[in-house]
Amino acid sequence: MKTTNRILALLLCVVMMSAVACLSAGAATLFPVGSWVYQKINNDTEFEIYEYSGTSVNVFTPYSNNRLYITSVGERAFSGNTTMQKITLSQYITNISSNAFMNCTALETVVFSANTVTTIQPYAFAGCTALSSISLDETSIDTVSYSAFMNCDSLTEITLPDSVTTIGNSAFAYCDNLAKITIPASVTEIHEDAFYGTDNVVIYCYSDSAAHVYAESNEIEYVLLDPVETYILGDVDNDGDVSVLDTTEVQLIIAQLTEPVDDNATLRGDIDRDGVLSIMDATSIQRYVASYDDELHIGETFEV
Repeated sequence: MKTTNRILALLLCVVMMSAVACLSAGAATLFPVGSWVYQKINNDTEFEIYEYSGTSVNVFTPYSNNRLYITSVGERAFSGNTTMQKITLSQYITNISSNAFMNCTALETVVFSANTVTTIQPYAFAGCTALSSISLDETSIDTVSYSAFMNCDSLTEITLPDSVTTIGNSAFAYCDNLAKITIPASVTEIHEDAFYGTDNVVIYCYSDSAAHVYAESNEIEYVLLDPVETYILGDVDNDGDVSVLDTTEVQLIIAQLTEPVDDNATLRGDIDRDGVLSIMDATSIQRYVASYDDELHIGETFEV
């Protein structure tokens, strides 16, 4: 049933996108240059890759043609290519159109030359079953579009950039080997079926983020990435050093002559771990300052 769903989804995508591509081709003025075909976009100020017919294993997209920058990979430009294993996108590429690399079954690696890609449209890499290396954190995309990475069976780990706010439906559907995805706190919307059929994924996220809520709601395993807070045992005043000032601070707190500098002052000063600050804690810190080694781990760093 899972395989049938995949085939139907991809066939529907091919039919829909083929119709759109034919309409576009009928209206476009094309510029063939060797294995490349370009068309002008943005009021004829830039070029888009319309088609690539080469058979190279390692492909580099040109950065310009006839003095105009090439800024976009067009719809179906590389779709169905079965020889290309690696593609390096020039620093001027900002957009990857729908279906651009769909079913490039030999494609293993995508390299972004600069942090300039802002848009990866639907189905852009769908069916790239060999794709195992793509650094989305080296882009500035704000959306992982629907089905953009559907059926990318060789993806095992991916990190989204802080610019992403939305993960669309089926964005990572049927990625059988995707085991880890890091989702930043910037993401505020994750569509229900974003990871449909991707059963082994673990979401790395931040407490109370949209990804955290999504993982819990969908019973997906997750790991929280919240910064670990640390403290130095004996550093009651939290100045980064254990000194006679900390002994005095304990005494003033006990005498209620001053308020603790923060909520963790007791934790830092409670040397005997009895839950309160006492004269015994002050004495232990004083002995440490005087270079007595009582093996109480004063001066060592611990996690809160």
